[in-house]
Amino acid sequence: MLLQEKTMERVLYMFKQIKEGKRVNVALQNGTNFTLIVIKINSIQGFIQGVTDDGHMIIINIKKIDSISFPSIPLPIPTYREIAIPVPQPAGLTGLPSNIYFQLHKNFTAAQEQRIKDAINGVLFQWFTHQNEKWAGGTNTGVSQLAACANTYATKNLRPIWYRFEVPNGKAAINLAMDQFIRLIKDNGFRHSPPAKIDPRSLTTIYAPTASTPFRVSLSFQVNPKQLDNPGLNITLLGGSMFHAWLHRAGFNDPKLTSYFIAEAPMCIMRGFQPKNPATPDSFYIQFFD
Repeated sequence: MLLQEKTMERVLYMFKQIKEGKRVNVALQNGTNFTLIVIKINSIQGFIQGVTDDGHMIIINIKKIDSISFPSIPLPIPTYREIAIPVPQPAGLTGLPSNIYFQLHKNFTAAQEQRIKDAINGVLFQWFTHQNEKWAGGTNTGVSQLAACANTYATKNLRPIWYRFEVPNGKAAINLAMDQFIRLIKDNGFRHSPPAKIDPRSLTTIYAPTASTPFRVSLSFQVNPKQLDNPGLNITLLGGSMFHAWLHRAGFNDPKLTSYFIAEAPMCIMRGFQPKNPATPDSFYIQFFD
């Protein structure tokens, strides 16, 4: 803002737009230039009082001021930036958003960002495949590979903490979880739930707290950058870890133990729906859950 007009009325009017506590650049008619922090403005008596950068208190008669401008202030680097993940569209489901959205922390590298995206896409692919297999050409009575595997191994903690009814088996638990994923996806994609933040953490692999409600649940989670850089953690294992985190956001609770739904369902994905092999104990997979 420049004080180009020299009439007292115009000068005083423009001074009213300068707030106390603001830093301004001042140019005097004698050619002197300096920056000060405004301490007091007296528009009646026509002076401005402030402190210069070198700590001197100064009072200036506004008649001697040639111009005032606000110094440019560099914009801070945003802590988060938004990423969009396309939502696959299963047969038989309508009203889904085109994307889901996440606020990615600035500390993640480009390679780590891609790994995060791959893991989220992996969860969406498992959800999409389950819904298509269950749709079964329009009957909606099919049993997906994921449901069949969970039905074999998951016998405990089969219902979300907010769900009031009994869930008889692992198949029913998967159907319930995948239906809740629909709600999570819609609430996120249509901006009904709080923004989903992805933050770094120094422990474990991927962490998300258990949601206590089915409504407007944020898909926020935390992920360990060191695990994203770990070449031994392939996308199947990372995707299973992400699936476990999403089950927490769907309301399913720990413990992370054999026979418990929140462990067995993602282990099914990590094994490619194959039967358990004694050579690879459950503890190998469970180490990636939080």
